Amino acid sequence: MADAAGRDCGEMSQGLRLSRVAELIDAIHACHPDDAEHVLSVVLEDWQTGTPMPPFLDAMSDAEFWANGATFENLCAVFLAAGQKLARYPLGPRGRIRMIRRLMAGLRA
Repeated sequence: MADAAGRDCGEMSQGLRLSRVAELIDAIHACHPDDAEHVLSVVLEDWQTGTPMPPFLDAMSDAEFWANGATFENLCAVFLAAGQKLARYPLGPRGRIRMIRRLMAGLRA
């Protein structure tokens, strides 16, 4: 993703990212609530259908946030693609067991 000047946002430092977030929050609050809601809904709708964004601070929290807004089809596609990629990692038997336990613990509900 690129910013308005065409720079790659994935290369921003954490400090710059936090600064931009603060500016964004200030800009949102400076708008009329109806205008802010319209603009934000359009942006979020556009982003929702894409791939997960790079993590902002914590990868697991960001993944959970993305998953909460994803469609069933997007969830299935990402789950399968991630599983296939993880299967190629040299985790060893113990690493695979830990991963399976973590997955199964998340399925209990």
